[in-house]
Amino acid sequence: MIYFEKLSFVSYLFFIFKASKYKNKNIIVFIEASIFAQKIVVPLLNFFGNTVSQLNFVMLEIIDKNDELIRTRIPRKDLFDFQKEILNSDAYKFLFNESWNQGHIVDYVNKGLISTSIMDPNSVSRMLYLINVLDFDMQRNDCKKSIFISKKRPWLELYQDYANKHNIKIIEIRDSFFTLFNLKKYVRSYPSLYKLIKNLKYGAMRNIDINLNTSSNKLFLDGRGDISLSNDGFHSDFFWQKNSDFLLKNVLYEYNSIEEKDYFVKNGLHSIGRGVYSGDGKLKNYIKPKLNFSNKYKKEFEIIKNELNSYDLDRFNNASFFKKYGVKVFLSWNKYSNDHMAWSDAIRDNGGISVNWQMAFDGYRSAGSLINSDIVFSHSKFSAEIEKKNKSKIQYNVIVGYPKDYAPALLRDTANQVRAQLKANGARKIVFVIDENSIDDSRWHTGHELQRENYSHILEKVLENPWLGVIFKPKRVINLRQRLGLVEKLLDEAIATGRCYIFEDSGRHTTSAPPILAGLASDVCIHGHLNAGTAAIECALEGLPTLLIDRERALYSKLNDLPKGKVVFQDWPSALDALMDYFNTPNGIDGFGDWSSIIDELDPFRDGLAAYRMGTYLKWLIDGFDEGLDREVIMLNAASKYKELWGEDKVISS
Repeated sequence: MIYFEKLSFVSYLFFIFKASKYKNKNIIVFIEASIFAQKIVVPLLNFFGNTVSQLNFVMLEIIDKNDELIRTRIPRKDLFDFQKEILNSDAYKFLFNESWNQGHIVDYVNKGLISTSIMDPNSVSRMLYLINVLDFDMQRNDCKKSIFISKKRPWLELYQDYANKHNIKIIEIRDSFFTLFNLKKYVRSYPSLYKLIKNLKYGAMRNIDINLNTSSNKLFLDGRGDISLSNDGFHSDFFWQKNSDFLLKNVLYEYNSIEEKDYFVKNGLHSIGRGVYSGDGKLKNYIKPKLNFSNKYKKEFEIIKNELNSYDLDRFNNASFFKKYGVKVFLSWNKYSNDHMAWSDAIRDNGGISVNWQMAFDGYRSAGSLINSDIVFSHSKFSAEIEKKNKSKIQYNVIVGYPKDYAPALLRDTANQVRAQLKANGARKIVFVIDENSIDDSRWHTGHELQRENYSHILEKVLENPWLGVIFKPKRVINLRQRLGLVEKLLDEAIATGRCYIFEDSGRHTTSAPPILAGLASDVCIHGHLNAGTAAIECALEGLPTLLIDRERALYSKLNDLPKGKVVFQDWPSALDALMDYFNTPNGIDGFGDWSSIIDELDPFRDGLAAYRMGTYLKWLIDGFDEGLDREVIMLNAASKYKELWGEDKVISS
């Protein structure tokens, strides 16, 4: 069998000329195809006796011999192994330059080389995934060997070593006569042009808060778009500030619209518009990283060059920005790309401190979660150990507990109102169902069908049982109804009964209501995804019976240590059967939804003070800068204070 990553007229011509000995094969399968290929090339090839078709597969089918989802295994294991092969390759060793031994440059490059998103057609993850997809298709067609016609990528010999395990021969070809001009990468190679274009793009929002005091020490908050400044328990990027004595005047934030800017000004928050705030390039206090060149490693050279250009651009622009506005602390949640490493070096260029807080629970190590930061606020020792397995570089890992545990006390009244509304319409028992986001193409993501299951199964139960109610808090409500498809009709029928409630207010990206609000209004919480269990943890930490459905085979997640058949289930039908038994048993079922076996490993505090601990720690940092102390002294003093208050084992130093 011959597989094309992308079939086009040009790619087929290159295949004929470059792989002529295979051209007589008559079974051709393609993953993607150009419009011309679909309309003309495929019919012609079929007419002349070939069998040409598109490869049909869904992500949830691609599992290994251990029954682990390949999509999960790649960041957990394969990327670590592949990165090791890259670093030991002749190409990497030749291109490496001593100028990389500054700040986090080496880790920035190394993480960038194994971009983890399967959604990115050019990523290492996509190529490793495709090889496994081909292996899956070969097995179901009883095919022993195959040819994979892929587009040109760096590290071909390493991909071939990986493919050899599956008896797949890779042949690289061009899929067009011209290499597409990548404007984004080109612009980032020229800082002045990049600055001009970006400032023109966001020029309408470049007006700075006229009251911004650039001489005071500030914290720049890299938020998630939850702009609310109310301390009401709903999602807010400022949760740590609102639950501590950290002064809002010491926070600097980026607004996305004039409306947001006006809101911030009204509430006393300093904000800036998007744009580039860099100054004279002579202000750089580091050497621009270089790399060696060889025609032999041209593809590898180009990809590393792009990484170094991006690093240099981000570090210089952000260092200039921090200097201009007196930023001494950089706080972010985002560790999932290598961007934060350049920001971390940029704040250090100004004698400042980089801080990252753990937004989501990681049940196992993941190459995409590698983080380099001065300080990290972690949920627990378990989370800190995961960072070690990720090979993260953290000077002080501070255990604060689950950061949103302040919310229940603020949300109980609202939760009781929602619960009373459903009970007034006949609901004696109420279930909270937690979903995730989805995209159209189920080849690269779980797809809409998996999310539709999160709604259809429980909605059918609600319509069958007049005593049952359900609450939904969608992760992304903005396009939920579009993603639900025909299930939307079931949702509307259930809403009409008065026993179905859905939270629909949204921030820039995600629903504003936190999971615990729906949990507090319910008798049982069910998360349809064990692999993404943060929302379930939020409910379990509050002592609510919480179930997990492991449809994505996250075999190595810590959450799979929970009791099977009482907490962890393999599908919706079995979970709902157990739920109905629980509701129909007068005194319940012992251990049902009970997380006590691992709860201490998820959060050693569970006292509602995690946000306070975060905000207080950050205040100590700003106070240290106000006193004129050195960054290292400030961090040492803060760690010592924290240990005195919360225990020696709550700060892990590198």
